[in-house]
Amino acid sequence: MSKEELHQIEELPDLKVAWHESYKCLAEPLLEYVWEVANHFLPDYEDVSAAPAIFANRYAERNLSIEERYERTQEMKTFKGTLEEYKKREYRKLDDSFKEKFLTNEDLQNTIEAYKLDVSKFWYLLLFIYDFIEDIGTNAPALNKSVLEDFSYFHTNLSETTSITLKKNNKKSYVVEREDTIKIIQTALQHFVNTYSDIIHSEQDRETMIKQLKDIGLEGFIRNDLSSKINFTDKSSLDISYKKWKFTDMFLFFIEKRKATTISNKKVKVSKDKMMLVSRLIYTVGYDGKRYNEEYDSEGNKNRMLSNLLRRYKNEKFPSVIANNYMVVS
Repeated sequence: MSKEELHQIEELPDLKVAWHESYKCLAEPLLEYVWEVANHFLPDYEDVSAAPAIFANRYAERNLSIEERYERTQEMKTFKGTLEEYKKREYRKLDDSFKEKFLTNEDLQNTIEAYKLDVSKFWYLLLFIYDFIEDIGTNAPALNKSVLEDFSYFHTNLSETTSITLKKNNKKSYVVEREDTIKIIQTALQHFVNTYSDIIHSEQDRETMIKQLKDIGLEGFIRNDLSSKINFTDKSSLDISYKKWKFTDMFLFFIEKRKATTISNKKVKVSKDKMMLVSRLIYTVGYDGKRYNEEYDSEGNKNRMLSNLLRRYKNEKFPSVIANNYMVVS
C-alpha cells in the first residue's frame, strides 16, 4: 500500500448552489471547516457567508472545459449571456495540483491526526484558503482611493503649499511659486468645494441638483462608494510574504481552540506545534520551499521562520485588497 493510499479524500459532490443561496451548502459535512473560517473572514448577511457556495462551484468546475462551464451556468441559471460573452470573462482555475504533496507528507498527516481533524474536511479547508488568497493576491482589481478621498487629500495639501509643479508626459513643464497666484488657485478651489456642498445639501429635487452640477462642470454626483474605488484595469498582486501572512492568520484562527493529543501507535515523534502545522501547509501549497517543512534546521534549532516573518508585520495593517471571485474586500 502506497503512502497516498493511507489517506483517502472523500469527493465533494457538485452541489450546484448559487452564491446567493449559500445556506443550502450548510448541510454538506465536507464543508464544515470551510464554513467555520468563511463565516469569520468572509461574513455576509445574517452570518451566512457566500464563500462556501462560491468555493464549491469553483471546485466542481475546475476540470471542465469553458463550454462545459457555460452549460453548467445555464443549468443553474447564474449567467444570462451567450457563450461568446461568457468566453470574454476572466477566469482563474481553482488549483488542486498539490493534492499528492498533501497526502504523502507523513509529518503533516501525523499532525492532522494528532489534532483529531478529518483529513477530507481539512483538505477542502486548505483548498478554500489557498484559493481565496490567490483570488485577492494574484492579478486582482486594484483598490484605490475614491475620487472624493483623493480630492480631499489634494485640497488639504493645496491649502498649505508654497509651490505647484505641472507636468506634461511625465516631464516638468511649469512651476508656480508666486504667492498671489497660488492664493487665487486655492480660493477658486475652495469656491468650487463650497458650491458643490451647497448643491448636494440643498432641499431641491434630484433633477435640479444634477442640472446645477452640470453648470459647474460635473456630470453628476461624485461617487464615494466602494465601486468607485475599484480599478478593474490596473491589476495588483500581493508579495508572497503577504500571502503567507494572510494564510497563517486564517489557519491559526481555525486551529487556535483545538488541542493535539498523543498518537499511541506512532513510532515517530509527531509535532503538535501549531505554527509548524501552518508552516508545513505553506510548503504544501508552494508558498515556500522545504525549509518550511522541516521542524529543525541542520544545527538542531527549532524552525522559527514563520514566526519571524509574522514578527516583521506585527505593527502593520494588511493592505486593502479585493477578490475577483469571492466578492469581498479584505
